[in-house]
Amino acid sequence: MPTIIENKSKEFVPHPEGTFLAVMRDAYIQTRPNPWKGRVNDDGQTDERETITEIVLEFLTDHVVEINGDMLPGFVRYKATASTAENSNLRKFLKGWFPNLKDEDFKRFDADKLIGRGAYLTVAHNIGKTGSVWANVVGAMQPPKGADVPVIPQGFVRHQDRPEQATTVPATSPKSATNGDEDDLPF
Repeated sequence: MPTIIENKSKEFVPHPEGTFLAVMRDAYIQTRPNPWKGRVNDDGQTDERETITEIVLEFLTDHVVEINGDMLPGFVRYKATASTAENSNLRKFLKGWFPNLKDEDFKRFDADKLIGRGAYLTVAHNIGKTGSVWANVVGAMQPPKGADVPVIPQGFVRHQDRPEQATTVPATSPKSATNGDEDDLPF
């Protein structure tokens, strides 16, 4: 009799492209191997870094998906080099989301203060070398006044609290669905 192993997992379906109301649920720093190590840039310099450090901002969107019979908010993330330098992608992203930010707001950036903040996200698909489709956040703005943004589920555990210190985070209501003024900025 043959020994058969079946793959019962469903095929991954990426978040659809478009614009979506969202809430930021988590922020964390990750370090990974540098995929560009050894490449020469336009200035003739070789990238010698062993690793790169990124910030990851995770969002729940108003696009509902079914997972194991439960209807849950969609999930997307934004990744950028962990830098708020003047020409950094993270800084451009944050200024699109919070246009009233000033240069002094980027001297010491606390990404955790963004957790629970509402956003109006633009999601686009990128196709990897193997044909895999990745949904990426490419822009954020303040949600329209009075918009109902998703809520972080009661049992959500932040990345930094897994798996050793698995504690729960209480449900967070969105803070910025009403376009707060400059004093309401997360920094």
